[in-house]
Amino acid sequence: MKSIVITEKPSQARNVMKAVGSRYGEVLAAQGHLLRLQSPGEANPDWKAWSSDLLRPQGGRYGLVADRTSGKGERLDKIKRALSSADQVIIATDCDREGQAIGENLLHFYGYRGRVLRAMFTAEDEKTLCTAFASAKPNTEYRPLYDAAVARAQADQVFNLSLTRTATTRLVPSGVRAVIGIGRVRTPTLGIVCRREQELSNFKPRDYFELTANVQGEHGVFQLHHRPADSERYFEKATAEAIAAATTGWHGPASVTGVRLQANPLIFQACKNKLPNGDGRRRKH
Repeated sequence: MKSIVITEKPSQARNVMKAVGSRYGEVLAAQGHLLRLQSPGEANPDWKAWSSDLLRPQGGRYGLVADRTSGKGERLDKIKRALSSADQVIIATDCDREGQAIGENLLHFYGYRGRVLRAMFTAEDEKTLCTAFASAKPNTEYRPLYDAAVARAQADQVFNLSLTRTATTRLVPSGVRAVIGIGRVRTPTLGIVCRREQELSNFKPRDYFELTANVQGEHGVFQLHHRPADSERYFEKATAEAIAAATTGWHGPASVTGVRLQANPLIFQACKNKLPNGDGRRRKH
């Protein structure tokens, strides 16, 4: 039985060879994704011109196309030849969804129908790799991982490109050469940054007051600070001063979270502060 091993990259192939040699067959290295999704124009000639169309092909999916750039063509040809005569393939790419797609897409693209195993590993030392190959499981057990990769790639192709084209054709002035790129990760991240910048630009500092108690206890003088939560701050000086006045000269026990103290005269002072100007720090005046 002829078996081959497909890894995700040349360095991974070298580590596999060092660990198990050719015990499981010829080790062939991909170069990341050797296949790409069709462009909208390849899927539908009417989509070559940009518009606000929803770029979703009939059947719901973009097909795979060989990426022969950057020396990938030679690797594709070698894997294709090996698959044509292989009885078994062991996918030994990274253990995440993209690694699963890199290996499994090649099998679908070239119509491979033989036995497929999956070697899963999170490290590439010899012991880990030997164990992974010895315990390789049928690739069908990792179908959800592959489905997740396909869903991510197809959704990006459909919605990212559709929204990018729509935003560009509707919002960029005529005669201006520019693209408004919209992406699943970049756009929400940019939105968070912009929203925070707006909050800082619209921020208006306000004076607020905190209370400090000088406590004369059995073991000497110490201070307690009353710093309410943001929504409960004292913005009126009169309110803080009234509290301070009501407690001045008071005798009796004073309590702190988790601690019970016997205290003598309790004196509060009103301290004016500024709300933080977006950096989370208090400034006393």
